[in-house]
Formats: sequence, C-alpha cells, structure tokens
Amino acid sequence: MLSRSSSGATLGVGLVLAALLAACGGTTTPPRNQAGLSDTTSASTSTTGSVALATIGISGVSSSATFPATTPAVTITETISTTPPGGATALNSARAAQALRQTAAAPSYTAIVYVEFSANGTATIDGQPGISFTLPSITAGDSYYLAAYQDGVWDAPAAGPASVSGTTVSFPFGNSGTLTITPSTPIIIALYATTTPTPTPTPTPVPTPVVSPASLVFDAYAPGTQNVVVSEAAFTAAIVCTESTPVPNPAPAQNYVAQLAQTSVTPTAGSATFGVEGGGDPGTCTVTITDVHAATATVSVAVDAATLSVSGKSRQH
Repeated sequence: MLSRSSSGATLGVGLVLAALLAACGGTTTPPRNQAGLSDTTSASTSTTGSVALATIGISGVSSSATFPATTPAVTITETISTTPPGGATALNSARAAQALRQTAAAPSYTAIVYVEFSANGTATIDGQPGISFTLPSITAGDSYYLAAYQDGVWDAPAAGPASVSGTTVSFPFGNSGTLTITPSTPIIIALYATTTPTPTPTPTPVPTPVVSPASLVFDAYAPGTQNVVVSEAAFTAAIVCTESTPVPNPAPAQNYVAQLAQTSVTPTAGSATFGVEGGGDPGTCTVTITDVHAATATVSVAVDAATLSVSGKSRQH
C-alpha cells in the first residue's frame, strides 16, 4: 500500500453522482479491491458540513475527495486502484450503458484508475461528492470523464468533462440533491480519457472569374471597342487570334482580327472592365482571363466579313 499524504489540497471538486447508485438499492454484491493493488483512506463524515478525505495514490495517480454532510454521520472509506474492484468488469471490456442505448457501435473506454467509496452504515448524502485526480502527465487534446459501475454495468460518461489545471483533472463538489449510500451499495467510479478529433476544415471554394456580358457584336466594316466586365478581385487578360484566309485585299486599316485595349486592370469593388477592339481581318480569337488563384474564364471571338461575335465561358484549374 502506498503512503498517504493529508497535506494535498482538495480542489473542491465535484461529481454529479445521482446516477451512480440504484434508486431502490442495488442487487449486485458490491465488489471489493484486492489486497496489494490499492491505496485506502477513511474519514468520519459530519452532519453539518463537508469533510475532506486524505489524498491517496497508486501508480503515480493521486486522488483527493470531498464528501458533503451526511445524515447520520458514518465512516467513508475511499479506495483507489489500477484494477477494477473484485467482481467488477474492466471498463474497456464493457460497453457504456448510455452509449449502448444510443448506437449499436458504442465506444469502449480504458480506465486510468478506479475509485470506490464505501460506508459502514446507511446515510443520506446532502449533495454530490467532489473528486480530483493528479496525473503524471496530461495528453493535449484529451478530455477526462467518470464512468459509474451500477448493477453490473458501466455507465459512461457519468460526469465530465473535467476541468483541467496543470496535470490535475477535477469534477466539482455540489450542494444540490441527495444520495443514499449503504454498506451493500458503494459508489464505484472509473476515470478515463477520450481524445477529441480535430475537425477537418471545409475547403474554401476558389472563386472563378465571371465574365459579363456573355456576347458582344461588332461591325467588321466599322471597327470599335466594347467592354467586358470581369467580377473578380484581380486578374490579367491575354488574347490569341487566328486569321482566316483569304486575307482581305486590299488590307483593312485595322489589319488585325481583334485585340485588347489593355491586358491588366486594377479592379474596383470586386470587378473591373477591359476593352475588346474588333479589327478588319476575319478570323477567330480566344481571350483568357486568369485570376490570382489560377482560375480562368475565356471569351471566344469570331470575326467575319459582317460581324464580330463574342461568347463567354469559364472554367477553374
């Protein structure tokens, strides 16, 4: 049995234990810890105030508990162990009763330590006992809970998540409600930890440039400029043309199929305008608009002897 220290401060820590005792008295014979695998302390309760039990520990884990007033006063014995009390199943070999009711694929948990509170008489507990555990280390991302053993079944979680300070996890003391403890119905709990998965963030959709209007019409014999509005934070534009044959003879004054008035525009309020200039040569062109995310929109340009037509489409790399 490990030595005990009564100087460790009890953190005033609690535990909603209303579910830990059978409402009408358990029918299961209460299990007991095996000798040599536990540490134990006892204290007499008070009818007028709470009582702090001495700190006990096993395998580097210590426990500090506070018991509320009881009627009548009884002797409470706290036992901590790394193995389940005799007759109790290990926490990880039994499905949690609450989880089992919710889903067929209930998780299983592994106990860090087990604690049993027993009494030498029947008493009504005025509130909920509090308990804290100091662990050798805390794993980042873990949450700590209590499971309760009742009528041969583990109920998890029965309390938690615990508040964490350094390497101490605490379940708060409470003054509301009542519990009944008897020599045949001890309180048996297990401390366990679960890892909270880190959620995978939803990728932010990459915007694609939007071209408006979808088409432009030019008179090839009266070349001019019309504007294309691009809704995007920033972009560049380029044009590639293929001239049709035969080439007009004589060559027109605007001796090109089409061209851009500018290839880079600074958008204002999320959009910008650039000009497409229709020339006098028949042919086809493709205007490619590329934003900072490498997403593109294209504008197809066709020039014949009568008209220049422009149609828009977009795609994302």
